[in-house]
Formats: sequence, C-alpha cells, structure tokens
Amino acid sequence: MKAKKYDIIIIGGGSAGLGAVGMARELGWKPLLIDSEEKNIGGDCLNYGCVPSKALIHIAKQFKGAMKSSKFGLKIEGKADMKKILNYVHQKQAVIRLHESADYIRSQGIDLEIGIASFVDKNTVKVGENYFTSDKIIIATGSRPRYIPFKGIEKVKVFTNENLFYEMTELPDRLLVVGAGPIGCEMAQTFQRFGSKVTIIDRSARILMKEREEFSNILKNQLENEGIKIISNANLEAFTDATSANVSIEGEEIIQINFDAVLMAVGRVLNLEKLNVENAGIKTTERGKLILDNYLRTSNKNVFASGDAAGMYQFSHGAELHTRILTHNFKHNFNKKHNADHLSWVTFTQPEIATFGLTEDQLVKHKINYWRQDQDFSKDDRAIVDEYTYGKITLFLSQKTFWNKKRKILGGSIIAPNAGELMQELTLAMEAELPIDNIYHKLYAYPVASRINQQTIMGVIQNDEL
Repeated sequence: MKAKKYDIIIIGGGSAGLGAVGMARELGWKPLLIDSEEKNIGGDCLNYGCVPSKALIHIAKQFKGAMKSSKFGLKIEGKADMKKILNYVHQKQAVIRLHESADYIRSQGIDLEIGIASFVDKNTVKVGENYFTSDKIIIATGSRPRYIPFKGIEKVKVFTNENLFYEMTELPDRLLVVGAGPIGCEMAQTFQRFGSKVTIIDRSARILMKEREEFSNILKNQLENEGIKIISNANLEAFTDATSANVSIEGEEIIQINFDAVLMAVGRVLNLEKLNVENAGIKTTERGKLILDNYLRTSNKNVFASGDAAGMYQFSHGAELHTRILTHNFKHNFNKKHNADHLSWVTFTQPEIATFGLTEDQLVKHKINYWRQDQDFSKDDRAIVDEYTYGKITLFLSQKTFWNKKRKILGGSIIAPNAGELMQELTLAMEAELPIDNIYHKLYAYPVASRINQQTIMGVIQNDEL
C-alpha cells in the first residue's frame, strides 16, 4: 500500500472543511480535501440549507408585504410559481458557488479527491483505490436530515431540506410539516405566505423548544395569525394514503390530517458511518457520536472534528468557531479549549428569534449570579410604526460586586423583525466584556431599531440607582 502524504487531510467540503482548507493555507501547509461528490462542495449550507432557505424566505417576505399592502388599496391575486422561485434560488446559489466549488478549489492549487473516504489506520485514509496519509486529519463530514420511516410513508410525497429546493416544482395546496424546530417553522411560514395551507405537527409541548418559552409562544401567535395550524404534543401514527395521516394528540385523541405534500424536519443525523473510524482507534459513544476532548481532538490525537461532525451544535458559524480554535491550537501547541459561551444563533422566521451567550438555564446550572432585564417593545417608536410592538428582549447581566460595580452582558434573547441584526452590538459588548455603560452613553440615530438595546440597558441602570 503506497500512500500519498499531505500536511493535513480534510474529509468533507462543507463549511467546516472549506474553513479548514483556509486554515491550512494560512499555516503554510499543503492540504488534501476529500468529498464524496463534486456537487456537495459548499456543504449543506450552500446546497440544501442556509443559502437556499434564506433565498426562499426573502421571496416569502415580498409576498407578505404585498398581501399587507392590500389594506391600503393595492389589489393582489394569484399564487407562487415554484419553478420561478426555485430558479431564483439556484441563481443566488450559483453566485456563491463561484468560490465554493470543485473547479474553484482546484484553481487555487488545492488537491481535491472525490469519493467516499474511510480510515485504514490512525494516519491513513482510503478513497477508492487511492491511499493518503497525514499526521493531521480533520473529520468535517457534516450532517443530513433525519428521516423517520413512518408507516405508509412509501405512498407519500415527502420532502426534506435535501430535496425541497430542487424537487418541489409545484406549490402544494396543503403542506404538512413534521417538526417544529427552526427548519420546520421557517419553511412553514414561507409556504403559508406562498399560498399553501400549512399544518405543523410536533411531539414537543411547544415550537422551538430550545428557545425561551415566552418567546416561543410569541412566535406561535404570529404564525397562527398568518393562518398556520400548529398541533403540539402530537405523534404521527401512520400515513393512511397518499394525502392523509393519522395523528395522535397527547397519546390519546386520533385526528386525520389531509395534505398534498409533507416536509420532514425532525432533526439531523451525523455523517460518520462510512468512515470506519474504529480502524483509526477513534472511540465513539453508544449513539455513534465522536468522543472529543476540550481541544476538538478524538481519542486518536492525530484526528480532529469540526462543524456538525463534532456533534455539538449545527450552525455554519459553529464550524467557523471550530476552525478558529483549531487554527489557534495548531499555532500555539493546543493551549485554547473549546468554549461556546459566546455562541449565538438565529431562527429566521418573521419575527426572528436571536439568542446569544449563556442562557438562563446555563447560568442556573453553573451557579452564576446574574441580573435579568426584560424589555417589551410596546413603547418603542420604531416598533410602533413598523408594527412589531409584540417584540421583546431579555438580557442576562453580571451582578454588581463591591470591587466591580459595572455590569456586563452574559447573554440574552430577542424576538423582533431583524433580531439577528439587533443583537450584534450586544454580542460585541459581551465578547469584549464592555460594561453596559458603553451602550447607555451611546448616541443612537433616531429612530433606528437598535435603540431598544439602549432602552433595555437604561432599565438596568435606573434600577441600580434606586
């Protein structure tokens, strides 16, 4: 067996893998990038996730704006043309693919091997009949949508995020969404705005279980106001034919739901099973997840994990965090541990829910003393004119001490249109450990939406002065 040697081997060409290629070039290493198919370069984010879904959401916002304008005299009729919408989505993907494709990677002088990678030993991987070796290997194989083989599913037209943006060429009159996580909620609202009649069913007690319950309920009300039917504590028992399903509610009442298409959005599965990691001495949990130390190393210290494959959180910017940690540690002999205390995420419904830093549950678990400040948008001038007075922000701040009387931001959540943008100055203050006085004394242009951040901070300072 003759193996070609590289400074680093990267398995997977998605966000984590491409980030690792950039890292290798920064460090002056010669990398080998491996992916199963050329069309997968760019990963889930470009091909099946963030990019196409946000393009779809962008169009859906135009539909919603047009519908709302009818009360001011504009007349609207018709429904979405999915062929035209998908054409728009693919055009936007093509722009980004100019620098996230097999051709681009090769044009940069980077070796790219196409095929299924599997470990032969602790330093060697095989792709087809070719062998490659390195004393540094990164697993960045990502994840895929979880698929549940419900009884009778073979009769049904089922979509996941992997085929939705390519195969749904006709708008379904009735769409059943199974799962009320971020993907389920985003796509449910999108297709309701396109003209489908959408029903969401979910096993959990409420939508977006990772978010604060109050925020989840605010979004639920907004989705229901748009006409979406949401059924929680529900189990899909079976598809009875091509257009109907039996669903049990709280394990007792059985109802029938009729549909024309189904979107399955019930979580993700890590792409690890074809790697034969045991050949490299890599240990996994009983559920097949990689066992990692605080430096993103597997039990084989020559092999690392990044992005979804690390089994921590499934965000493209999570892969970016991993790349930064690995870059630092390769430069500085592994002296920086993985820390996600400053991680943020956004659910891109309208309104958005943005969460950052430590949650209240984490603060309680780690016995961190904190101050919680809630602020509604009912008296915010921008929210009044833009019709989002339902909005809310919750911040968690450090407690004042005898030695340090200035509070700092530990985390928080916002529900409002463009909440992901509103939180950016708050996350900067959090990461830079700036005292909240910096926001209190800042002069904001009137009436920018982010003035609500200052209003929230003013509430904290006014309380401190009492």
